[in-house]
Amino acid sequence: MTMKKIILTGFVLLAGITQAQVKKTQAKPKAEKKWVNPVKLTKEERNRPYMDEVLKTRDSITPEEAERRRRNIAIGNPFKDRGYYPKIATLSKGKYLEFHDMDAVVNIGSVKYNRKTKEITEFREIDLSDPDAQPYLDTAGRWFSPDPLSEEFRRWSPYNYAMNNPLRFIDPDGRQATDIYKLDKSGNLTWMAESKTDVIYAEKNFDKNGNLNANNDGGVEVGEKGYIKNNSQEIALSSPITDNDGNSSSTLSTLSFYNNEAKAQQVSEYFYNNTNVETANSTYQSFSSDKNFSVVSTYHLPSASPLDPKRFMSNFNVNGDSFFPSTLKSQDHNHPLGYPFEPSGFSYNAKKGFSVSGNIFSMGENAKVDRNIAQPNGIKLRVYSSYLKQYIRYDNKSANFE
Repeated sequence: MTMKKIILTGFVLLAGITQAQVKKTQAKPKAEKKWVNPVKLTKEERNRPYMDEVLKTRDSITPEEAERRRRNIAIGNPFKDRGYYPKIATLSKGKYLEFHDMDAVVNIGSVKYNRKTKEITEFREIDLSDPDAQPYLDTAGRWFSPDPLSEEFRRWSPYNYAMNNPLRFIDPDGRQATDIYKLDKSGNLTWMAESKTDVIYAEKNFDKNGNLNANNDGGVEVGEKGYIKNNSQEIALSSPITDNDGNSSSTLSTLSFYNNEAKAQQVSEYFYNNTNVETANSTYQSFSSDKNFSVVSTYHLPSASPLDPKRFMSNFNVNGDSFFPSTLKSQDHNHPLGYPFEPSGFSYNAKKGFSVSGNIFSMGENAKVDRNIAQPNGIKLRVYSSYLKQYIRYDNKSANFE
């Protein structure tokens, strides 16, 4: 009996010790106390935006250093003036300036200078003897690069803006000024301002006082100063041209381009897209050379355009190369908005395409640009749809989109 008590007592003691060890093992570890930067800051300083980010560092810092780092972080907040302080991620927690105020740094020649700190931040080595050296930003170029166009405008200071008349002119790119012409809806050109090169702007680009809007479509550059005056003609016709709508015109306006088909097409397309009349682009091949001559012309009528304007023109000669002995090799013209896009003498079906019809849109011997005169004689004929912004090539039998 005594032995049983001894064994039972030993078992109870062993179980108690084992249970105590298990509970000790399962006891929750004490939470580690959050590390706090020991820098002595006032309550107001600790509550400043981004100071909590600064105090995450384990560097030994003074209150002044903490404030400097806080400001370095705050520079990255673009909403500070609106009272909004979002979290800003930094690598150095403000130890280094990771955001740069580009408005404070200016470029003076080869020197970068911070206006706020009154310090030079960088020197740039520029070899001024190198003719191919590129100026560093526009501000540097003002001091050591001459105006490349100063010889073209000797009567104007290189420091003027818009020829000293900013109420009348604009200078969107700082380059040479331009002779400005206004193109109205009837295809008439009106000279507006004197300058270096000739540029045509549609009338939508001008305000009610005739000033060119800053937000314009860029117009179309025609050539050097005086090009339009020297290469355009206003021709009085011996008999008026009448279109299918009953509109009549006794004037043919032309603008010529020597050996420059690309420019003629660019100018004619600007007319196509910005007027309510037909305009033609006729190109002639010289008999005496491989040069060509393009003529952009208009009767100022909505449904008639010239096929062969050369026979009405004078001075059809460039650098001694006469273009009177020449042949017409191509002609483009447009159909304005509100008019059928098909070439005259054709109809169009979405499934079948173009087919021959009797729908002729122009009348008069000098205004026929329809399928009846589009014989297979090597002349390339196209019509441009101002609505579709697309060319359609045609002859006397067929028509197709290009």
